[in-house]
Amino acid sequence: MRLHNAIKALILISVTLQMPLLYAQSATFKINTSLEKKSISPLIYGYNAYADGTNRTGWNNQGGQAALQSLNLASRRLGGNSMTSFNWENGVTNSGDDWCNSSNAAVSAATGAGDPSQTSGLAYYTPGAGLINFHDQSLTLNTYSLLQLPAAGKLPKDIINLYPPATCKGSDLWQSAAGPSNIDTARWLDIVNDKPTTVGALSTSPSLADNVVYIDEELNFLIQQYGNAANSRGIKGYELDNEPDLWHHWADVNNGSGTHYNLYPNLTTVGDVFQRNIALATTVKRMDATAQTYGPALSGYLGLFSLWAVWDGVQSHQPADWANYNVEPFATNNTGDRYRYNGMTLANAYLSSMKQASQTANQRLLDVFSFHYYPQASYTPIDRVQAARSLWDANYVEPTWITQTGNGFTDGRGLQIVPKLKQAIADFYPDTKLAITEYDFGGRDDISGAIAQADALGIFGKQGLYLATYFGDAEGFIASGFKIFRNYDGNKSVFPEISVQAISSNNANGAVYAAVSAADPNTLHIIAINRLVTSLSSSFQITNPTSFKTAQVWGVSGTSTAITARTGVSNIASNKFSYRLPASSVMHFVLTP
Repeated sequence: MRLHNAIKALILISVTLQMPLLYAQSATFKINTSLEKKSISPLIYGYNAYADGTNRTGWNNQGGQAALQSLNLASRRLGGNSMTSFNWENGVTNSGDDWCNSSNAAVSAATGAGDPSQTSGLAYYTPGAGLINFHDQSLTLNTYSLLQLPAAGKLPKDIINLYPPATCKGSDLWQSAAGPSNIDTARWLDIVNDKPTTVGALSTSPSLADNVVYIDEELNFLIQQYGNAANSRGIKGYELDNEPDLWHHWADVNNGSGTHYNLYPNLTTVGDVFQRNIALATTVKRMDATAQTYGPALSGYLGLFSLWAVWDGVQSHQPADWANYNVEPFATNNTGDRYRYNGMTLANAYLSSMKQASQTANQRLLDVFSFHYYPQASYTPIDRVQAARSLWDANYVEPTWITQTGNGFTDGRGLQIVPKLKQAIADFYPDTKLAITEYDFGGRDDISGAIAQADALGIFGKQGLYLATYFGDAEGFIASGFKIFRNYDGNKSVFPEISVQAISSNNANGAVYAAVSAADPNTLHIIAINRLVTSLSSSFQITNPTSFKTAQVWGVSGTSTAITARTGVSNIASNKFSYRLPASSVMHFVLTP
């Protein structure tokens, strides 16, 4: 979706050089501790547990466990494209188009389940080995576990010690030959959600020769191991597969045809995705009524818009049943306002479908609406530091295909993705929580990454998200963005749990977030962000029942990822003070009476 050419590069260079001059280099931050008070879910401070195995700091190598513990995060997800085809019985997964459509041991290896056996037929790993390692690590880290379950219909049966084809040369991952669309059916198994009683009881040692994998048997295995979600050791949440909008979609000669076009050989339809989510959620709730379900984990804005319909209006370039859903009330909720949801019609249809199915089942089948967010305008530092504003700010119009006039999406309006989805939830399935189970603003090796990461975490808390799990290397400046909230002083001190009103006079220049703790209401925490490459003159004006006198300050800026103590404030008068924020920085203020 991104343009890459010489002309655009020149434009970006010009914008980069001029950007600091576009805005007055000052900002006023107003905080009122009595207004807009809301609980911040600790689960927004989360990450994905390296399910795809791509050079990420692991549990046992490169100090991985200590590095993760220093982040002091609260949730972990085992998910992604490889988990769409994870066979829990023997640890095999198929990478789809991510890696040569190979069937391999990537997930099991990434979770630390060890090397697979090469002499035991199909029993490469003991049942659930990768899942056990993942959740045992979560228990050690004291984090919530969100586990993705498969729904697309097929799982790989085996791995084979073949070198990848030339297009994927450079790895010796074990891989199978082609998938079911190429009639290699002997190496694929069917998914069945509910094991028939005529076949036998649920087993913690499943058969590897029955050519089927039962999802309720997988859930039973985990419940026998840890107890249900209500148990202190239980797995709390299950996601209903991953990015179904990318399983298999229409493509022209310049684009791929999806991630899992072998595993799922027919073009995806809306109705099929909905039914697979409903069926899997029903099984989860039957096995563990206390567990939370997440779905549909769409890959981004276009998935929320139409599953995968291309905006050229050609019927063959849309899901075969898209016309059944691109109608009222899903388009505008009969208001006639085509920007009520900024075009995210598929999200509305999904919520409505899950609500209707829940009413039929007489139980809530969807607890959390989940989606993924990879911003389209994060390819330069100057874009990156602004990009998180698309999550909420009506005044920020990102320079991408989504907001471009004439494309039929926001047509020059701000994306406001979180408020628009919250409106969708209110209209079509009230009381559903909201989660971003994959996101990445980039910038691991640049201060802009810390700024974007911290800005996102502030937004998640302020906007009331339930869970958010970063997908990428939680290292470098990304780690700094987490630690400014979760370990700013090196002693695992955290940004408190009650968000209060915090307003910036100039969001293009800087952002501000504020919170207090129920246990210590007389201490105020403020996180202030300077997006500019020059210092920012900031004025803090605080409305609070008691007077603050001093503030300690920690921050990250420049070329170092370290969060360090900075010059504090000793002259707060009438709950007002000024502070010059360093260029490209994130500062954490702790104010006390």
